[in-house]
Amino acid sequence: MTATRLTRLPEYLFADLEKKISEKTAAGRDVINLGIGDPDLPPPDSFTKSLQLHAADSDAHFYSSSRGDAGVRKAIAKYFKGRFGVELDPDSQICVVLGGKEGLSSLGRAFVNPGDMVAAPSPAYPVYAQGVATLCDGKVQTMPLTRENGFLPDLNLAEGARMLFVNYPNNPTGAIATEFFWQSLQDFADTHPETVVCHDHAYSEMTFGDYVAPSFLQYTKNAVEMHSLSKVFNATGFRIGFCVGRADYIAALVKAKSQIDSGAPLMIQRAMADGLAGYRGTEPPREVVEIRKIYGERRAYAEKALRELGLDVIESPATFYVWAKVGEDELPFVQRALDHDVVVTPGRGFGQEGVGYIRLALTQSLDRIKLAMQRLG
Repeated sequence: MTATRLTRLPEYLFADLEKKISEKTAAGRDVINLGIGDPDLPPPDSFTKSLQLHAADSDAHFYSSSRGDAGVRKAIAKYFKGRFGVELDPDSQICVVLGGKEGLSSLGRAFVNPGDMVAAPSPAYPVYAQGVATLCDGKVQTMPLTRENGFLPDLNLAEGARMLFVNYPNNPTGAIATEFFWQSLQDFADTHPETVVCHDHAYSEMTFGDYVAPSFLQYTKNAVEMHSLSKVFNATGFRIGFCVGRADYIAALVKAKSQIDSGAPLMIQRAMADGLAGYRGTEPPREVVEIRKIYGERRAYAEKALRELGLDVIESPATFYVWAKVGEDELPFVQRALDHDVVVTPGRGFGQEGVGYIRLALTQSLDRIKLAMQRLG
């Protein structure tokens, strides 16, 4: 018999999508998968070569530590100072994580007691409500994100929460936060010591045009922020990222992780450090610029094509997702797309407030995206 908390978990959204894709592929169908945010582009050559180089390090086969390699943490601090203008103590304010998903889940274990309330936006990355609240026997306080509120949560709904999660640039909506929102969140974090505020910044570098995403730590020290290399370096499978912020929050995360993992492989940590060292202040490495350019072209095309299909598209200067309203119920559209061998994600998979929407992940070539749009037409 499994733990009762598992009975409260819905099937993970992308597990169901992967099952449907496998069934169609096994039947010989040419499936265009716009459902899962798994980059089709390879990691930059420099990242792969760095990984190969560090695999030969004399200590690469040793256990790491749950906090992360000391040299890597220093590299993260240098990157953060240049990119965001925020000083971090490598010894107390940084923890290397096995990707954002693990980091968020471990953070929940560090702070959420049975019955505690976790304030999570909806629609949102499912890990906040499920991987944190449900698996820690907590309760979810939903903060609706709607077109009317600019996909920004009402922070009054987080009163009394043990943890509060926000995520900008946002998955799945692509929304970015306003200056007023950041200041409001700062005020909340500074005046609610009972609430651990976590900003999930997985898409900080996936931006287009003149928009540059800020760090919440530019506004307050009373928070933690999760960063990931999965998207901007096309490295989802390497499972690497870092959490930064208030020292006591990071110490609690490290303590939880020490009972769960032995740290990310050193070779991957060091490849991450080398990748971050390519930044010159706010200016990203050449490879990142090129990756952004490709995704930007895909986004521009997909937004225009979906509008021409009659969908209400939420335009965005960030992430490689397109969020679009298709009606009161998105499931008929999702099924019709699947019938034409195109996979899109139903909005309800991100929460009840996602009903009527679909999310497209632009993780196929532009030619494949064009073919998908033809099939949907």
